[in-house]
Formats: sequence, structure tokens, C-alpha cells
Amino acid sequence: MSNIFGYDLFGSQSSSSSNGLFGVNLVDYASIRNGSYRKLVSAHYKNLDEEEGRTSSSKSGVKDSKQTLNSISEAASKLKDSTSALMSNGKDALFQTKTDESGNRYVDYDSDKMYKAIKEFADNYNSMVDAAANSESTSILRSAKSMVSYTNANKKALEAVGITVGSDNKLTVDEDDFKAASKARVESLFHGVGSYAYQISSKADSIKFTATDLIKKADYNSNETYKSSFKSISTSKDSTKTLGNIEEASKDAKKSLDALRETGYKSVFNQVTTTDKNGNKVTGYDKEAIYKAVTEFINDYNTLLKKTEDSNTKNITQARKTMTNYVQANKSALSAMGITIGSDNKLSISESTFKDADMSKVKSLFQGKGSLGEQMEQQISKITSYAQSEASKSNTYNNNGSYSYNYNSGDWYNSMF
Repeated sequence: MSNIFGYDLFGSQSSSSSNGLFGVNLVDYASIRNGSYRKLVSAHYKNLDEEEGRTSSSKSGVKDSKQTLNSISEAASKLKDSTSALMSNGKDALFQTKTDESGNRYVDYDSDKMYKAIKEFADNYNSMVDAAANSESTSILRSAKSMVSYTNANKKALEAVGITVGSDNKLTVDEDDFKAASKARVESLFHGVGSYAYQISSKADSIKFTATDLIKKADYNSNETYKSSFKSISTSKDSTKTLGNIEEASKDAKKSLDALRETGYKSVFNQVTTTDKNGNKVTGYDKEAIYKAVTEFINDYNTLLKKTEDSNTKNITQARKTMTNYVQANKSALSAMGITIGSDNKLSISESTFKDADMSKVKSLFQGKGSLGEQMEQQISKITSYAQSEASKSNTYNNNGSYSYNYNSGDWYNSMF
């Protein structure tokens, strides 16, 4: 496959780039782990894990047929058109800003026309999801995943205006709920720069661009001058499945550790004032919130250890070893707050012991220069970077000395299920 790294796996960039893998947010993959969409894609890729490292059967370097790519491009165009209709301005715009008798400005629209436009948008969005699921091009899957993830990130906001996101990642619009929703809420989602519709429009553009670019590559390479069969030799020691799992786990661990290292008004270690059972005001640490945050990090840390066990990449295993050494060096401090280290280096926590511990010491363990939290953060970030760098080595040199791409989209995609 050629030029598949120009978009996040389900992201947005040009498919001619070779480093689009960096910045891929694998955490977002959890949003498509269930429902019929999962079944569809799993079935679609069920045999591709066996294909990793084998000779490409596509002489053009493009795995999707022109028919598939044309269908994807058409679906993206229709989705783009429906978002454009919602975001249009001027006298014919669906959204109109009016002024009441007191001089206050407000948003208004024809509810029937707006429902029709939103329904058309939802239908085209669902068609785009279906069309992208038929693709074998990682660049298209990345862009589509970015679209699906962004929609799931706005799930509650969409539900507030009568639009639900199903387990298959498709949209359903309830006419009654939609028409009863706040018009200002609807406008904030579907009108203006930075709105939900604006972002979906951008992602539809990315998908269309990628599909069109792949069609051009297929046409170009169909010329006998450019046809060749080659055997790729991967320079990566880990499979894409392993690297994908490692990157996902490292980003999860980084996110939960960041929550513990957060300072300022968002810090979980900020003291709060509550009322005890006797009606007295009491100021102190929110032990329940801190326990929850530490437990979440421990779970993510243990998962990262599990995923990195499968790595054959020296830099990843070295960062893992350094991280566990830092943890071992703080064994006594951790034990005093109910956190124990197992023989496999994984952590466990005793709720009662932890909540009886001095929370200021817990804070100092995770925050501040030279703290265990800082040391772990550095190694986790290295693991993420090394996994991304190693994944780029799935790009290979063929027997003609030409640089090509050998990223198994099925393996990568299915690693998330």
C-alpha cells in the first residue's frame, strides 16, 4: 500500500505524507469497539492479520478498488454538501439571527426545514460510515475514525437536541425531541466556525481528498511502466498490532497520570469544605476523588506493563524497565499509602489503607520536580514516542530499492477490537 500515513488512523492530513502516524490518538478507538459496525469491520478484516509481511497482491499499491474509492468519495461529497447547507449564511440561511422588542438578539429558524436538513445530514453521515467501512486503506480509515470519534465526543450535546449515536456509530434523529430542543443549542452544534458541523465538514473533505488521491495513484500505476511485484522487508521488530496496543496503553496511562499531576484549580489535591454528620464545616482533601484518580492510574499503569511485555523493541523495553525501577525505588512510600508492588511489577491498592494515609504525602509522590510522578511521566512519554517511531518502520524498502509502505490496515484496525 502506498502513501497511507497522511491521515491519523481516522485523522486528517494529506495522504502523500509519510509521517501521519505521529499524533494518532489510539485512545479514541474505544468508541468503535462495539455494535454492528465492529462486526462489519471485524468480518471485513478477519483474514488480514495473516497477510502482514507478505507480498502485495496489488500492483498499483492501492488496496481499494476504484469502485470502492468512488463510492467513498461520493459519500464524502454528499456529507460535505449537507453540512454546507446547515452552515450557510445570508438571507437564505437556515439559521437567522433576530432581535426582539427589547433589542436582544436571538437565533430562530423554521423547525420543519431545519429538521429536514438535519435528517439529511444524519443520513449522509451514516452513509459515510458505511462507505468507509468497506475500505482497506488506512488513510481513509483514519479519517473516518476521526469523524466517528469526534461525534462520540459530542454525544451528550447531540442527545440534548434529539440526536442519538447508536452502538453502530450511526445517527438517529427524533423529530419531536429535535423540534422541542433549544434553537440556540442547535445553532451552536450546526452553525459557525468550530461547530460540530464545521468539524464534520472538514473530516468529510479529508476523506474525499484521500479517496481521490488514491484513485489517481491507481490510474497512474496502472501503466505497465510502473507495474511491479515486490516483496517487502519490514524494519520493525514489533507487529502493528503490538505497537498499536502499546501506544494506546501509554496514552491512557499518561492521561490518568496527568490528572494526578494537575495543579491549580483543577487539581484533585485541592482541599474542599464539606459538612460532617454533626453539621460542622470541615476542610480537607477529597479522599474519595483522590483514591479514584490513583486507582485509575494504577489500572492504566498495569495495562501498559502488560502491553509492553510483548515488545521486542529495545527502546520500549528499556523505558519500561526504567519506569518499573523508579516504582521499586519508592516501594516503602507506596506501601505506607496502601499501594503494593507485585512480583510482576504490577500495582495493587488497598482502599482502607490508602484513605487512612496522609494525602499530602500522596500529593508529593505524584507532583513536583523529581517526584515519582514526574519520573514515570517521562518514561511513559518515551514509550509513546518509541511506539510511534517503530510503527513508521512498517514502511519498507522493496527489492528494487524503492521505499514503499507496508502498513497492514487490517492488523492495525483489528488490534483495537
